[in-house]
Amino acid sequence: MATLNRARAVRPRIAALVVVLLMLWYAPSLSANEAFVETAGGTVGLRDPRETTVELIAQTIRLYLRSTHYYADISFVFRNDGPTTRHELGFPRFGYGAPAEPFGDFRTWVNDQPVWVDELPDRTGIDPRIRSWFVKQVEFPAGKLTATRVRFRAAYGRDRLLRTVEYLYGTGRSWSGPIGAITVQVHNEAELWVDSYTFAGDLDSVLISIGKRDFEIQTEAVEPDHDDVFRLGLEPVPWWLRTTPSEGDMWAFEYLELKPDYLRLLTLEQLRLLRNTFFARRGFDFCDGPLGDFFRRFGWYHPRTTRSEGLLGPVARENVRRIVAEEERRRTVIIPPAR
Repeated sequence: MATLNRARAVRPRIAALVVVLLMLWYAPSLSANEAFVETAGGTVGLRDPRETTVELIAQTIRLYLRSTHYYADISFVFRNDGPTTRHELGFPRFGYGAPAEPFGDFRTWVNDQPVWVDELPDRTGIDPRIRSWFVKQVEFPAGKLTATRVRFRAAYGRDRLLRTVEYLYGTGRSWSGPIGAITVQVHNEAELWVDSYTFAGDLDSVLISIGKRDFEIQTEAVEPDHDDVFRLGLEPVPWWLRTTPSEGDMWAFEYLELKPDYLRLLTLEQLRLLRNTFFARRGFDFCDGPLGDFFRRFGWYHPRTTRSEGLLGPVARENVRRIVAEEERRRTVIIPPAR
């Protein structure tokens, strides 16, 4: 029996448990696009995009990062250039790791109305990490737009030292034509250290900072493979705080220019810490204030002067100038509240 915004549990399999045990070191937690699917014999398969006139013209993936988990809120906009049709849409439960069930509080809407979903086993064969699908019925009126939305809570994955968030956007290939546009908004509510982001196949994208703790990634006209994934990597501590140079060595950012895209990944508070790290690396004494307490956590910090003049070389001064400019810009950016 279907339930409203609560999917039926699928009986766990022994094989899935074996996979979890084998993947303790690499345990991603992932999610994926709404796909054009068919159900048969109580299982789910992908449909051929040539069988539909419905296009996925835009999607927005909102990720809200918390200290122990994250929330994903994903909106899709479809356009039907053919006659009115009714399709089954499937959103895959994708990933394994600890906890064994990465999704929680799964909910879904069509045109802002909550809808019924079933959870059914996978038979697509796209990826062994797809356990099952949340399936719903959606009508696409001729010549009109249709909006769907899913929301859930998930545990972070793990890849050695990094925590990860991964999103399988390749299942969007099941719709007619390319994906018109993908926007990823990251709301770093827990002030986590974002190390990097990647799209499969080095997909061209634009990164912009949109607030004190938020950034946005945009890309267009995406023609993915079925298994293409967006990946966000999170560090416990950034490398520029961990690194302890040997005697006489220069700190990396004293001779390497900071790239604008890296600064856009940081929150306003993290930018402040990075800016002051230039002075801490040169022995500036922050005394007993919060910055002094922060830097004393690291073995490389040896305060010896309260004079900042002349501490930095030309490359370091330019890097500090870039950080200050990014801080000023962040203070003036206002983003709309989440839905």
